[in-house]
Amino acid sequence: MQVGTWSVEDVDRRENVIGRGLAAWATGSVVAGGALLASGRTAAGRQHLVWGAVDGAIAARGLLTGADRRRPPSERARRLRRLLLLNAALDSGYVAVGLALRSGRLRPGAEQDGTAVVVQGGFLLAFDLWHAGRLGRPPR
Repeated sequence: MQVGTWSVEDVDRRENVIGRGLAAWATGSVVAGGALLASGRTAAGRQHLVWGAVDGAIAARGLLTGADRRRPPSERARRLRRLLLLNAALDSGYVAVGLALRSGRLRPGAEQDGTAVVVQGGFLLAFDLWHAGRLGRPPR
């Protein structure tokens, strides 16, 4: 992985883009969860609300605490990429659990929960992999 040419500003900008993107997804998840609850789809609504709240808390922490500038930018980029890849592995597990819930194998009657978990985990998987890929090469 080539990250030696990352500047402090480049890594700060990437961290900010990730935080704002996650915050936007969290906001949409909470809005969708509220709409689903209002329409009577309580299991899916609850899932989206909880995932949105957790994602929002993670995004807020990252955006509000600021960058850790004690480390060199290349190390920050490597560490962030590693974290995103670890999250992607977890996201794959969420999708698998969601599919099992959707099928009724894990818990009969949890199809709405399963669909919501697949949507949330699938987005996070794509989001984390895309950003990890961006960190795998230095900016132009």
